[in-house]
Amino acid sequence: MPLPGARALGRANPHTTIEVSLKLRRKNELPDLTGRPSATLSREELAEKYGASDDDIDKVVQAFQKFGLKRVEANAATRTVRLSGTITQMENAFQVKLFDYAHPDGNYRGRVGAVSVPPEVKDIVQAVFGLDNRRVARRRRHPVHELSKSKTLRIPASWYVPSQLAAHYNFPAGDGSGQAVGLLEFGGGYFPSDLQGFCKLADVSSMPTVVAVSTDGTATNSRDGAEGEVMLDVEVVAGICPKSTIVVYFAEWTEQGWITAMDAVMQDKAHDPGVVSVSWGAPEDTDIWTDQAMTQMNETFKEAALLGVTICIAAGDDGSSDADMDGHAHADFPSSSPYVLAVGGTTIPTKGGTQPDIVWKEGDGLRADNGGSTGGGISTKFDRPPWQESIAISSVNPGAIVGRCVPDVAANADWNASPYLLVVDGKAGGNGGTSAASPLVGSLVTLINQSRGAGKRIGYLTPLLYQNSASGGQTIGSAGCTDVRSGDNTTAAVGGYSAGPGYDAASGWGTPDGRQLLAALPA
Repeated sequence: MPLPGARALGRANPHTTIEVSLKLRRKNELPDLTGRPSATLSREELAEKYGASDDDIDKVVQAFQKFGLKRVEANAATRTVRLSGTITQMENAFQVKLFDYAHPDGNYRGRVGAVSVPPEVKDIVQAVFGLDNRRVARRRRHPVHELSKSKTLRIPASWYVPSQLAAHYNFPAGDGSGQAVGLLEFGGGYFPSDLQGFCKLADVSSMPTVVAVSTDGTATNSRDGAEGEVMLDVEVVAGICPKSTIVVYFAEWTEQGWITAMDAVMQDKAHDPGVVSVSWGAPEDTDIWTDQAMTQMNETFKEAALLGVTICIAAGDDGSSDADMDGHAHADFPSSSPYVLAVGGTTIPTKGGTQPDIVWKEGDGLRADNGGSTGGGISTKFDRPPWQESIAISSVNPGAIVGRCVPDVAANADWNASPYLLVVDGKAGGNGGTSAASPLVGSLVTLINQSRGAGKRIGYLTPLLYQNSASGGQTIGSAGCTDVRSGDNTTAAVGGYSAGPGYDAASGWGTPDGRQLLAALPA
């Protein structure tokens, strides 16, 4: 189905060569996860037991060779076969018609007709990506408040550098030594000169090690308007974990790009990130995401849980509507996946004060109106997981399922009242959003992993927050977080969600108290 507002330009050029990625069935289905696994798997164990079989790969390649498609690469561990061919060959192979579309957010290629595969491999091929290359990741566009052009740059008193936020949230001691943090980016670029300028202003003693990785040929140094997103992610982590290795994975804004990027993270044995932060997403139940993409990405997040990798994902910056103004409330994907740690946003009322944070909501809560507010709510795509069964929050949407509640935790996101320092394109400014809160929480998890020691990283943290602590009487989420009890994220006509005692769908368990959380977690 074309995106709303799209206009068909005509059939795609039949002679253009494109590539598609096929996801194949597993040798065995992944085990159910009703909580954090008692033991993690190695990448080799995961591939051996739950990857694709070589026989299935051969059958798929042979089936599509009949249509002239060529094998580019195949990976049994990620269950992926990549094929290339002309538009005409792709249309014949998958029984679709491909059209070019014009859209305000960028022109794209779309398909008409359901994807079909040759009958001999219909039970093997589970998903096809790349025929449609519409953008699916929303950029978290934030206002940037630049510093004055004085000779001596001084950060305004209301702004925060990461170390101040680490102190505000009582992070445990550490510098990220021996740890790797992954960041997923779908545009923009990494620029060492900006990071150097940030480190100077934020009083970070040394430049962290940053590795930029293109997972699909996408440039890692684009100044396309998204570089602020990239540098915000990098700088937040750099300010708290300067001795860590920060790996920035770049990919296209497409479903195929998401799949390729996550596969690259899962196969990165060299860096082995223990934490991955993602600041991009889009409403889960609109025409942006396909069910097959959400299913396959959710499977990969589950693999990450089995490997002991914590995935932190921003919950969105447009409140309960998630910027889809159809009247209903929408959760943001991928933060709505049950296998990730969904991070919402708060405002710090007074710098240096002791009162709890409040739910972040500026103006009417919508970025399009120069406001902004934390995402949060109830998924319409993912059932409520077993570890959230005690949460008695209902969706504001009539007739909705009892879905996964988001966020799980929250942290500062306000780009006006309590902004983060950002240096990008050679300029210093104030910024924020849940896309700043996510790498902030990811940095906390990195310090927790450092404190726990080699081989003891916390991994799939999310279900632990809903379990009772060893001391009893309260959950780990309550023991390790400061409750947020004020504010709401209502931006949808149907309503939104308010903060209150205990867990809520506007702030999760609240803002982390790093040392208390570390102490409450099981060994």
